[in-house]
Amino acid sequence: MIKINILQEKCIHCGACGRDCPVGVLLNNGPDPAILHGCLNCQHCLAVCPTGALICNGVRAEECMPIGALPSAGEMLNVLRQRRSIRQYQNVSVTVETLEQLKAALAWSPTGCNDHNLYFAIVERKEEMDFFRVNVNKMLRILYASGFIALFLPRFKRFLQDVIAGKDVIFRDAPHMIVAATPRKAPCKEADPWIALSYLDCYAQTLGLGTCWCGFAVHAFKWNRKLRKRLGIPHGYQVGAVLLFGKSAVEYCRSTSPRNYSIYRVGQE
Repeated sequence: MIKINILQEKCIHCGACGRDCPVGVLLNNGPDPAILHGCLNCQHCLAVCPTGALICNGVRAEECMPIGALPSAGEMLNVLRQRRSIRQYQNVSVTVETLEQLKAALAWSPTGCNDHNLYFAIVERKEEMDFFRVNVNKMLRILYASGFIALFLPRFKRFLQDVIAGKDVIFRDAPHMIVAATPRKAPCKEADPWIALSYLDCYAQTLGLGTCWCGFAVHAFKWNRKLRKRLGIPHGYQVGAVLLFGKSAVEYCRSTSPRNYSIYRVGQE
C-alpha cells in the first residue's frame, strides 16, 4: 500500500492535492486532506503542492526535479519533422554517458493506470548485437526453407535473397537496441511499450542519435525462447516494442513533405 504523509508545518490547506488527485485518494474534507486507499503513486499531489508539504511513498519534494524550461513549439516541431528511420549506422558504440542519459529518461515514461512495471533490456555492446543478428538470420533461413515466410509474410519476400546472403536486414547493423516488455496482465500491455519507446525516440534525437523501429524483432523475440532468455525477459512478461539506435551514418539535408492525414473536425459543418 502506498503511504502519503503530510507535513503539517508546511501544509497551507489550499486543497490543490485533493483537486488534482486522479482517483480521489486525497479528499479535502476539512482542514487536512483525508488519505484513502487506492493510491496509484502517480505523485500528482507531490508535484502540485506549492509548499512541498507531501511525502508520497517516501519521496519528498526536495528529491524531485524543479520545473524547467521546455523547448519552444518550433524546436519541438523540428524534433518531430526531422526525425528519420535510420538504416545506416556508424560502426561505433554510443558513449557510456549517453547510454546513462537514455536509461535515466525511461523513468518518466507514462503508462496506463500508472502501472510502472515496464521492463527494458538494452544491448550496449556490439558483440551482443551480433548474437541477435546471427540467430535471427538463422531463424529466418529456417522459416524460408519451411515456406512460412512466403505464405504468411509475403511482403518480406523481397528481403529473402539478402537474408540468404547473410545481410542484416532486420537490425540494419545498428550498434544498439532497446527492448520494452510488459506483464501479460498489465492494464495497457499493448500500448505501454510503444509509448515508452516513442518518448525515448524523441529524446534520442536531441542526443545526436539515429533510431529505427524494428517490428520484426518483436515477432522474433516472441517466437524464439533463446532470444528472450538472452534479453532476461522475466516470466509472465511479453515483448512489446523494439527500437534500434546509434550514430547515424547518413546526414539528411532537409525534412520530408508528407501528405496530411485526413482529419475530421468533430462538430464542424
